[in-house]
Amino acid sequence: MGNTPKERLLGMLGLCIRARRAVCGTVNVCESLKAGKARLVVAASDNSAGTEKRLFDRAGYYGIKIIKTTLTSAEIGAATGKPLVAAMAICDDSMASAVERLAEEASATNN
Repeated sequence: MGNTPKERLLGMLGLCIRARRAVCGTVNVCESLKAGKARLVVAASDNSAGTEKRLFDRAGYYGIKIIKTTLTSAEIGAATGKPLVAAMAICDDSMASAVERLAEEASATNN
C-alpha cells in the first residue's frame, strides 16, 4: 500500500475485492443492498447525476451509509482490477469501518 491516504484507500478497496468482501458496479451494489449484505457503499466522484441519485436513494432506503469519495471511477477500477467502477459495496463490518476511516483521511488531506 502507498503512503498517502488516497493510496491507502485504494489499497484497501483492492483488498476488499481480493478478499471477496465487496462487490463492484451499480447493479451489484443495489442487489447487495437489497439482500442486506452491504455495510457501506463507496461512490466515485465522477458518477452521472442519475447514477448518483440511484445509489443515494437505495442506500438511504436500506439505511446504509454511502460515501462519495474524491476517487474517480477509473482510479477505483484500477485498484479493483476492473475498467471503471462507479460504486462498491463493502460487505464486511471491519473492512467497512477501515474504508470509512481511510476515506475520511483522504478527503481531509485531499490527496
